[in-house]
Amino acid sequence: MMRRLGRLALLLLLMLSVASPALAGVATIETTAPLSDYSEQSITMAFKTAVETAVRGAVAMGLPRVQLRQAVVLEDMVAIQIRATDMEPDAETPEPDPDETPGDGAGEPGRLDL
Repeated sequence: MMRRLGRLALLLLLMLSVASPALAGVATIETTAPLSDYSEQSITMAFKTAVETAVRGAVAMGLPRVQLRQAVVLEDMVAIQIRATDMEPDAETPEPDPDETPGDGAGEPGRLDL
Protein backbone atom coordinates (compact mmCIF):
# COMPACT_ATOMS: atom_id res chain seq x y z
CA MET A 1 0.00 0.00 0.00
CA MET A 2 2.77 2.43 0.92
CA ARG A 3 4.64 1.66 -2.31
CA ARG A 4 1.58 2.48 -4.40
CA LEU A 5 1.12 5.76 -2.61
CA GLY A 6 4.81 6.58 -3.13
CA ARG A 7 4.59 5.78 -6.85
CA LEU A 8 1.45 7.86 -7.20
CA ALA A 9 3.15 10.81 -5.49
CA LEU A 10 6.21 10.43 -7.74
CA LEU A 11 4.03 10.24 -10.85
CA LEU A 12 2.13 13.35 -9.76
CA LEU A 13 5.36 15.27 -9.17
CA LEU A 14 6.68 14.26 -12.58
CA MET A 15 3.48 15.37 -14.27
CA LEU A 16 3.55 18.74 -12.53
CA SER A 17 7.20 19.36 -13.34
CA VAL A 18 6.72 18.59 -17.05
CA ALA A 19 3.69 20.85 -17.52
CA SER A 20 4.73 24.31 -18.61
CA PRO A 21 2.87 27.19 -17.04
CA ALA A 22 1.10 29.66 -19.31
CA LEU A 23 2.70 32.94 -18.31
CA ALA A 24 1.51 36.14 -19.86
CA GLY A 25 3.27 39.46 -19.74
CA VAL A 26 1.06 42.46 -19.02
CA ALA A 27 2.02 46.02 -18.13
CA THR A 28 0.28 49.34 -17.68
CA ILE A 29 2.43 52.14 -19.06
CA GLU A 30 1.78 55.82 -18.42
CA THR A 31 3.67 58.62 -20.11
CA THR A 32 3.36 62.34 -20.79
CA ALA A 33 4.38 64.76 -23.50
CA PRO A 34 4.74 68.54 -23.16
CA LEU A 35 1.98 70.76 -24.51
CA SER A 36 2.98 74.15 -25.92
CA ASP A 37 -0.58 75.51 -26.28
CA TYR A 38 -4.17 74.29 -26.47
CA SER A 39 -4.49 74.26 -30.26
CA GLU A 40 -5.77 71.05 -31.84
CA GLN A 41 -2.49 70.62 -33.72
CA SER A 42 -0.42 70.97 -30.54
CA ILE A 43 -2.61 68.51 -28.63
CA THR A 44 -2.45 66.00 -31.51
CA MET A 45 1.34 66.24 -31.71
CA ALA A 46 1.75 65.82 -27.94
CA PHE A 47 -0.67 62.89 -27.97
CA LYS A 48 1.21 61.15 -30.80
CA THR A 49 4.53 61.72 -29.03
CA ALA A 50 3.23 60.26 -25.77
CA VAL A 51 1.70 57.22 -27.50
CA GLU A 52 4.85 56.55 -29.54
CA THR A 53 6.98 56.73 -26.39
CA ALA A 54 4.71 54.32 -24.52
CA VAL A 55 4.53 51.88 -27.45
CA ARG A 56 8.32 51.89 -27.83
CA GLY A 57 8.59 51.04 -24.14
CA ALA A 58 6.08 48.21 -24.48
CA VAL A 59 7.88 46.73 -27.48
CA ALA A 60 11.21 47.00 -25.63
CA MET A 61 9.67 44.91 -22.84
CA GLY A 62 8.54 42.28 -25.35
CA LEU A 63 4.87 43.27 -25.22
CA PRO A 64 3.81 43.83 -28.84
CA ARG A 65 0.06 44.35 -28.33
CA VAL A 66 -1.12 47.63 -26.84
CA GLN A 67 -4.47 49.14 -25.99
CA LEU A 68 -5.03 52.81 -25.22
CA ARG A 69 -6.78 53.00 -21.86
CA GLN A 70 -6.83 56.73 -21.12
CA ALA A 71 -5.74 60.07 -22.57
CA VAL A 72 -5.95 63.34 -20.65
CA VAL A 73 -5.05 66.91 -21.57
CA LEU A 74 -3.59 68.64 -18.51
CA GLU A 75 -2.43 72.23 -18.02
CA ASP A 76 0.94 71.88 -19.74
CA MET A 77 1.04 68.26 -20.92
CA VAL A 78 -0.86 65.35 -22.41
CA ALA A 79 -0.90 62.17 -20.30
CA ILE A 80 -1.76 58.75 -21.72
CA GLN A 81 -2.08 55.26 -20.30
CA ILE A 82 -1.76 52.07 -22.32
CA ARG A 83 -2.12 48.41 -21.45
CA ALA A 84 0.54 46.28 -23.11
CA THR A 85 0.49 42.50 -23.37
CA ASP A 86 1.98 39.58 -25.23
CA MET A 87 -1.32 37.67 -25.33
CA GLU A 88 -3.57 37.20 -28.35
CA PRO A 89 -6.78 39.27 -28.23
CA ASP A 90 -9.83 37.47 -26.88
CA ALA A 91 -11.92 35.75 -29.51
CA GLU A 92 -15.06 37.17 -27.87
CA THR A 93 -13.84 40.77 -28.17
CA PRO A 94 -15.62 42.26 -31.18
CA GLU A 95 -13.66 44.30 -33.68
CA PRO A 96 -14.57 48.00 -33.47
CA ASP A 97 -16.69 49.54 -36.21
CA PRO A 98 -14.34 51.34 -38.65
CA ASP A 99 -16.77 54.28 -38.83
CA GLU A 100 -16.74 54.70 -35.05
CA THR A 101 -14.52 57.32 -33.45
CA PRO A 102 -11.82 55.70 -31.25
CA GLY A 103 -12.74 55.73 -27.59
CA ASP A 104 -16.44 56.51 -28.09
CA GLY A 105 -18.65 54.88 -25.50
CA ALA A 106 -18.29 54.26 -21.81
CA GLY A 107 -14.71 53.14 -21.36
CA GLU A 108 -14.56 51.22 -24.62
CA PRO A 109 -11.09 50.90 -26.08
CA GLY A 110 -10.65 52.19 -29.60
CA ARG A 111 -8.11 52.16 -32.38
CA LEU A 112 -5.95 55.05 -33.41
CA ASP A 113 -4.06 55.31 -36.67
CA LEU A 114 -0.81 57.18 -36.11
